[in-house]
Amino acid sequence: MKQSIKYSILFFGLIVIIDLISGVIFENLFKQIKFGDYGVLNKSLSSDSEILILGSSRAVHHYNPKIFSKGLNKSCYNAGFGGQGLFLNYALLKERIKSQPPKIIILDLAPNIIDDNKTYNKLNLLLPYYKTHLAFKEIIQLNPEFSKLELVSSLYVYNSTLYDFIRSLLLKEKKSNFGFVPLEGQINENKFSPFILENEKMDNNKITYLNKIINLCETENIRLISVISPTYLKFDQKNRIIDKLKTILNKKNIEFYDYSNDTSFYQKKVFFKDQLHLNEVGADIFSNDLAEKIK
Repeated sequence: MKQSIKYSILFFGLIVIIDLISGVIFENLFKQIKFGDYGVLNKSLSSDSEILILGSSRAVHHYNPKIFSKGLNKSCYNAGFGGQGLFLNYALLKERIKSQPPKIIILDLAPNIIDDNKTYNKLNLLLPYYKTHLAFKEIIQLNPEFSKLELVSSLYVYNSTLYDFIRSLLLKEKKSNFGFVPLEGQINENKFSPFILENEKMDNNKITYLNKIINLCETENIRLISVISPTYLKFDQKNRIIDKLKTILNKKNIEFYDYSNDTSFYQKKVFFKDQLHLNEVGADIFSNDLAEKIK
């Protein structure tokens, strides 16, 4: 019986040691990931660009950094990240400031930016940064389903990174678009099903983190430019959320550009991949127009 207990202790002790060693190895390998979600985050955190673009998928697909670099004569990187919002935007900015604060932040605000509750469940994607980046730790803990039991294993937090790591080993990195991912094709009106906001509840946490971004920029003397980029069809039909955003931004005298029903783009399918996303043609025209306005 005693021998059985002894072997059990030795077995679990070996598991703990393997886990700890593997965690250290993967932590170092993780920093080398260049592809996929983690490649995007790693590049965003290491970027030293003078202009940093923040937002969700609409930021990724709408803002061409090369156009902003040329128009404003400053280096630019698109740190937009699909499926995430103000929580990640804040964490990226907070961590970027520690190394080299950008001179300009362009913050894309999707018209549902403060009522999209799906972002909480997506915060677990960021677990690999929990122990190394304090701002990520802060936002990960916003997930009501978060449990520190997920951190008991040093290796567990990297279990979703393996695919991106293998791709980074096997694939050659393409010429950089500085985070910008252009979309091809046009909206198909025959298959178009509009997404319209009704009376979704606004999220006070998201409003808090929008204010945190504003305060960070103010403290660090960073020029903050907030934008609602074009949509094929407005889904905030009552301007309920847009008006709330305007109130917050105007109170702090933040530059704000609303393209949500701009006649240059609105319902012009030649510029759109779908209701929410510009295609490459539309993105370049939009980027040129905005770069000219913010010079």
